[in-house]
Amino acid sequence: MPLISTSKIKDVSVIIKNLPIKPLNVFDTSFYPSVDESIDRVLAYFLIMVAMDHRLSRPDKPYEAEIDGRLYRGADLLYHLGIRKFEEDPEFFTPERLVFITHDDVTKWLSVKGVFPPDPELRAYLLNDIGIKSVKLFNGDFTKLLEISEGFLRRKNGNGILDLLKVFKAYQDPVEKKSYLLIKFLVYRGLFNPLDEENLNIAVDNHLTRIAIRLGLIELENEFTEKITKRIEVSHDEDIIIRLSVREAYKLLSRFSNVNIFLLDDTFWMFGRNICTRDSPKCKECPFKEVCMAYRSGVYLAEHIYINTWYY
Repeated sequence: MPLISTSKIKDVSVIIKNLPIKPLNVFDTSFYPSVDESIDRVLAYFLIMVAMDHRLSRPDKPYEAEIDGRLYRGADLLYHLGIRKFEEDPEFFTPERLVFITHDDVTKWLSVKGVFPPDPELRAYLLNDIGIKSVKLFNGDFTKLLEISEGFLRRKNGNGILDLLKVFKAYQDPVEKKSYLLIKFLVYRGLFNPLDEENLNIAVDNHLTRIAIRLGLIELENEFTEKITKRIEVSHDEDIIIRLSVREAYKLLSRFSNVNIFLLDDTFWMFGRNICTRDSPKCKECPFKEVCMAYRSGVYLAEHIYINTWYY
C-alpha cells in the first residue's frame, strides 16, 4: 500500500489555506443549465454528463476543438456539447430516451470537427443502463435519488445517495470518482446538502493523482514507481489501491487546512490541468514548489497508467 505522508500533507496545508480559492462556477451556461432550470432537469443533466466524464482523450489523440473562436478541451468540450444537446433536445436526458440510445447517437452527439471520444459503444451502454434501471427502480424519476437518500451520503440501510448511485454501472467505481463529482455539482447547485459530511471525499482523477505523487502526499512502493517510470500499465486492483490512498491524502489535507474538500478539488484539478501538467510542469508558477518532493528531487513522476476504464 502507498504510504500517506502526514508531514508532507501538513506542509502543503499551510500553503493551501492561504491561497485565494475560487469555486467552480456551476451556473456557467457555456457548460451547465441556467439557474432557472427545474430540479429534475438539472439533476438529469448532471447525472448523465458525469456518467460520460471519463477517458475522453487517448495518447496522441486529444479531445479538443475550437468552437466559435474558443478552444474547448477535455471535460470543457464534453460539457459544452452536453449543454448544447440539453438545450436542443432536452428529452434526450430522460430515462425513457436513454433506454434506446445507440453508439451512433453518442458519436453524433459528442463529435465535433472530426474530434470524438473513444468507446461510444461503452458510453451508450452506460446510458442505457441508467435509463433501464431508473425506469425499473425509480419510476423514471431521477429526483427519487434525492428523496430516498434524505440528505445522507451513506446509510446503514443502503439508501444514502452514494449507495443508490452504485446501482448504475457508470457509478460503480470503488473509489467513487464520478459519484463525488456528481455530489459536488449537486451541492454547488443547492440540490443536495449532505448531513453526514464526514463521508465526503474528493473525486480522484489523473490530475489529482499526479499532484499527490509529485508533492509527496503519498509515497509509492518501488514496484509502482517502476511501472510509472517505464510506462507500464497497472492492474485494476493496483489502480484502486493508488487512488484510494490519494483520496485519503486529500481528505487529510482538507482536515489540516480547514479547506472544503470540494474547493480542494476545484483548485488542484485546475492546477493539474494548467500548472502541474504531465509532460511540462510550470514549476516557476507553482506556489507549492518549496515543499514539493518532485521539485526538490528533480524527478517528476506522472500518474500511473490505467487506460481502459469508465471509472474516471
